[in-house]
Amino acid sequence: MIFLKMLQAFFCSLALVVLSVLYIGLLLSAILSIFSGFLRTFGLDQIKMSIWYGVDIPIIFSIPLALLVAVLLFFCATYIKRSIVFCISKLRV
Repeated sequence: MIFLKMLQAFFCSLALVVLSVLYIGLLLSAILSIFSGFLRTFGLDQIKMSIWYGVDIPIIFSIPLALLVAVLLFFCATYIKRSIVFCISKLRV
C-alpha cells in the first residue's frame, strides 16, 4: 500500500511539472495572440496571420481572430489548471 502511494506521488509530481509548463505556455500564447492582433491591426506589417500556407487573413479580421484564438487557449488553460489542482490534491493526501 505504501508503495502505491509513493508511486502515485511520484507520477503526480512529474505530471505537475509538465502541466505547469503547459499552463504557463498557454497563458503566454493567449496574451501574445491578443497583443499581435492589435499590433497587426494598427499598422505593424511584420506580423503575418494566415489560415493556411499562402492564405493571409485581411488586416480587419486580425483582432477577431486573435481574440478567438486567445479564448480557445484560455479555455484549454482552465482544464489544465483543473488537472494541476487535482495533482496537488493527490500530493497533499
